[in-house]
Amino acid sequence: MVKELKSNILYHRSYRKLQGRLKSFLLQFLLFAVPLSAITIFFYPQITHTICQITENILAPIFLEGEVKIAEIEYINAIGNISFIQLPSNFPTFAFSMINAIVCLAILILIPYVENSKPAVILVIIISSIQFISALFFLIFPLLFPYQAVDYSRLYMIQQISIWFFVPILMGLAVLPLPSSLESKFFTLAITYIYSLIFGTVRYVVFLFILGRISLLYMAVLFFLLGPLIDFVYIVGAYSIHVTRLANKIKGDFSLWKWQ
Repeated sequence: MVKELKSNILYHRSYRKLQGRLKSFLLQFLLFAVPLSAITIFFYPQITHTICQITENILAPIFLEGEVKIAEIEYINAIGNISFIQLPSNFPTFAFSMINAIVCLAILILIPYVENSKPAVILVIIISSIQFISALFFLIFPLLFPYQAVDYSRLYMIQQISIWFFVPILMGLAVLPLPSSLESKFFTLAITYIYSLIFGTVRYVVFLFILGRISLLYMAVLFFLLGPLIDFVYIVGAYSIHVTRLANKIKGDFSLWKWQ
């Protein structure tokens, strides 16, 4: 009886590991991850200019004629300049800042009483705290705010080049050692990179619209919550989808596991 039960007990995963070869990983990394990162390095002038053209076409009808235009800044002299959007800023009025401060303070007082959805509650608390501090700053020191929408626009593009460069590297380090097919590995890396380009463009348009037409008051919350940190969400999401499909495929194939 004990022998029969023991035959049905699966070994814990902590006592086994996937087999892999360093040479195979390095070769795949050079073939899949490095070329995608190289696209960012050698073609960022064309990429950023194309994104700026899309952004200009979307935002130009919303602003006055000539207010939205494409500018450039030096980056790597041997390769080219970074393009970014120049546009006017919308500073918040005293009344607008006061309304935001009151709303955020009310949320911070009431939200702890919510019993369900604790992760959402924590997120709301973080957003409200950042926004409350921003509103207080504009209420007390409105003339000392050192940034314009164009400053954020320029910083965003420089930041995005780094993100687009590191996305294939991070995904390569995570996905390439796994025993999945070469096609699925390349597809995961490529689709994540393409999604990063699309997501970065859409976010750029939305951010500039908010800062240029609604208010600079939201600059801090946009940067700290929807800025670079949010990129790890789709990176982890793509990795999770890849690993889940792989796990369902190989869970019964014990030849792939090496016992410790």
